[in-house]
Amino acid sequence: MNADDPRLGTILRVVSSVGEVLPNSVAFVGYPNDEGVKRNGGRIGAVGGPDSVRGFLKAMGTVKNPEYDIDLSSLPIFDVGDACEKNEELETAHLKLEERVFELVNKGCIPFVVGGGNDQSFPNGHGLLRAETTSKFGVVNIDAHLDVRPLKEGKAHSGSPFRQLIESDLFLQKSGRFVEFAAQGNQCSAVHADYVVQQGHSIVWLSQLRNTERSVASRFEEVINSLGDQVFVSFDIDSITGADAPGVSCVSTIGLTAQEALEISFLAGKNPRVRLFDVSEYNPLIENWRTARLV
Repeated sequence: MNADDPRLGTILRVVSSVGEVLPNSVAFVGYPNDEGVKRNGGRIGAVGGPDSVRGFLKAMGTVKNPEYDIDLSSLPIFDVGDACEKNEELETAHLKLEERVFELVNKGCIPFVVGGGNDQSFPNGHGLLRAETTSKFGVVNIDAHLDVRPLKEGKAHSGSPFRQLIESDLFLQKSGRFVEFAAQGNQCSAVHADYVVQQGHSIVWLSQLRNTERSVASRFEEVINSLGDQVFVSFDIDSITGADAPGVSCVSTIGLTAQEALEISFLAGKNPRVRLFDVSEYNPLIENWRTARLV
């Protein structure tokens, strides 16, 4: 790596335990599990997401970005490894992931969790709920799908995380708020859409983002600023058009552009309300170059 062109690898520290992580840092966590995708009838392969992203992470991104006048050299970034073994029993993996997020948030860190299936969003969100005492708690799910399906034979899967989260005791006790963002009506059940609204939450459809002069980024910023003091941003990258992100478990023919996805992520990253961010459904078995670089 050239001294005159430092990349993220120069500030990324790989550690073996949460105890080595400093407060006020970002902690990369891997969730190498796609059993939830399999249970939901999706294409497997997302188990390899965290390792694939790690392969690109060290050389990607300038530490000092001259276009946006950003200098990350003083930001501690840690890789705390994977929260679970590859494709271990899903319920066990969820317990481990929730505990990892809980520990990191309690240390004053911002977990950045890369999956793996979108089932990860329930243990991620619940870990944050356990750690935070504020009653102002919100979640935004950037996703082509609503992911509020019922459990299957009492078991979680990649289509159920937000039903689990918004029905959880902690979410209800803290009067949590939930927004679906960039959902695509051609991929969502009307019954599930009604369920979201009946629970007192809201949906921002992709068509609503397109039929306005406002940018997607400005609408997203408005959403996260309305959700409270502690916000969880969940980004299922199948919300991005397949032309820009083909390596996903359920590819979309329409969706957000790569530019919009980057702008959304940038806004989330600089917003002090955002305490947790996860990325789901990157599937390197399907495509592992263009999509990995975007992630």
